[in-house]
Amino acid sequence: MRNGAGVLVAFLLFAGALSAQDKKKKPTPPAAPATIKSIMLGSHKEKGATVFKVRDGESNDEDNKKLLAEYKLIATMKPPVGDAGSWQRRTTAAINALQELVDKKGGAVERVRGATECSGCHNAHRVGGNK
Repeated sequence: MRNGAGVLVAFLLFAGALSAQDKKKKPTPPAAPATIKSIMLGSHKEKGATVFKVRDGESNDEDNKKLLAEYKLIATMKPPVGDAGSWQRRTTAAINALQELVDKKGGAVERVRGATECSGCHNAHRVGGNK
């Protein structure tokens, strides 16, 4: 019995080592590039989403910085429809308002609320408008 148990333990250790090596060798698939849609779904879609916490003054510094980074990324993208100048004005206004919020300037939440109002951008730049 003792020899059988020793062999079993050795086999299990060997199999575990092989499994660990297999996991190390498998390449992880590259992350999909961010799109306007993926960013919006992540931070704007549900009632408890980051943008709503920020607009309601219930966000923390991490939320504010995250949303600022997302708007900076969105600003580098081409709008699906509409004028590129309008896109730049809207994203720049949101970035400036969010930067004021990160810098803890007074009245910044109200400026963020106005600059991140959904229907303005959706009507101007979203395929199909604000459905």
